[in-house]
Amino acid sequence: MLAYQARDMGALKRMIEVHLAPPTGHKPELDLQTVVLLAQSADDAFERCVTLALQKTRASTVMIMLRRAESDELEVVAAAGRRSEVAVGRRLSRGQGLGWHVISTAKPYLVKDVHIRQDAHFLAGQPKPGMYLGVPLLAPDGALLGVLSADTTDSPEILGEADAQLLLLLGQAAGVAYSRWKALDDARRSAWQYQQLAHLSAQLETLSDPDDIAREALEMLLALSGFTAGTVMTLRADGLTHLAMVRGTPEASDIVKAVLSEPHKPSGLVADVMASDCSVAVPDYMAYPGARPGVTRLYSALAAPLRCDGKVVGTIGLLQLDSPREIPAELVALLDMVAARVDRAQERVGNFRQMRRMREAALRAVGRMIEGRDGETFGHTDRVTTLSLRLGEALGLEGEALQHLRWGAYLHDIGKVTLGDDILRKPGPLTPDERQNMQKHVIVGDHLLRDEIFVPREVREVVRFHHERWDGAGYPDGLCERRIPLLARIFSVVDVYDALVSERPYKPAWSHERAMAELRRGAGSQFDPQALAAFEELFDHDV
Repeated sequence: MLAYQARDMGALKRMIEVHLAPPTGHKPELDLQTVVLLAQSADDAFERCVTLALQKTRASTVMIMLRRAESDELEVVAAAGRRSEVAVGRRLSRGQGLGWHVISTAKPYLVKDVHIRQDAHFLAGQPKPGMYLGVPLLAPDGALLGVLSADTTDSPEILGEADAQLLLLLGQAAGVAYSRWKALDDARRSAWQYQQLAHLSAQLETLSDPDDIAREALEMLLALSGFTAGTVMTLRADGLTHLAMVRGTPEASDIVKAVLSEPHKPSGLVADVMASDCSVAVPDYMAYPGARPGVTRLYSALAAPLRCDGKVVGTIGLLQLDSPREIPAELVALLDMVAARVDRAQERVGNFRQMRRMREAALRAVGRMIEGRDGETFGHTDRVTTLSLRLGEALGLEGEALQHLRWGAYLHDIGKVTLGDDILRKPGPLTPDERQNMQKHVIVGDHLLRDEIFVPREVREVVRFHHERWDGAGYPDGLCERRIPLLARIFSVVDVYDALVSERPYKPAWSHERAMAELRRGAGSQFDPQALAAFEELFDHDV
């Protein structure tokens, strides 16, 4: 870009040095340096251009109109002279205004009597006598950017060949200045986009929920593109597409939901993206062959495929409502890059979930293996896990706390792997030495898990402290009341209840009523009173 700017600046300096002088008696020479070298932005260059042109030609009004290819309109971006304040921002559709003749021929166009032209556009709203002179606004590479025009409405001033030469030269200068600043703005915008893309990549690495991943991606795309809505469509197992998420203005979101909320067979833009496995841009949705029937406010759209294991599983897209938008190649490339990052994030989450499922299965298998050695009734691990989670939810636990409780339930007796069958399966009472060895299983279990980095401290607390008592008479550390971790207090109630209602080598199964009566006797001594009360309510709700 720097080489490009240096080349253009050298050309401008040579143009300035030429000092094109029109014939004697005509307008003075044009100072290009005022337009180009001193301009602080593209808008500033345009303002300097129209102001200087107004002075040199003594026209009534001078305007610069840029061609908006996406909407096929000419937009007034700068004006000086009469009614200039109402001119800026005005858009002229094809055929409206004499500037379109300049666009079609890419040559200067002089009209002596504009008030008799049907295609003339008057800021005053009604025909006025005067002359019109329009010249093409060109980029350094010759690309047609728009029109620089002057008119002498309600003025005796005459425009001629010298004015055309001046406007052409001034238009060249303005075109170079505009291209220069646009290139700089594009470079800055591109740098900012890549900075945001890097931020998104880092942010996605911290997320584990697919909805959070989609939300971050859409919000960044909307911020970078300025489009009114962003969507994520997913392909269901039955082959229908589903609107997984929409972000944008409330009005735009409501419109999108009204059209896409119901699962439907892939069609239009989504179908094209899925079939081609590549991004598709639609600058003019009204002329798009795949436009969905009944969609009247969508003007521009683009979408890219989302993939999993190499297969297209959905799309991520941007929508522009109520007005068309240009869709440059850079925006399509940006969407592709965001889609790729979403793919990787979703794949990472999928792999993580698969590993977690495998780990859950392994931990549950360990618990079931231990219960088999212990002579416990088949299903003890699953029963205490289910009841513990229900009690934990009743006490307000959620998220990771419930996961820790579940893992603790799986592994609570893992220390028993070091005990012999003579102790585990003994039908009668244990001797004092045997009981002391039995009680060591909670310490052994804690030590076995301490070196496993994937086992959190909260899980080990369930393993170590689930035989502690509220009154401090438990083992191994004699903790009391709230010094006993909450998860261990919760599990203690459930573990004792299941032991009572299950058949063991040393006792028959108790009834639910008898077991609950025994638990109540331990409230405030063996068990946390609050945990026990919540446990009783679980069965009250089941009645």
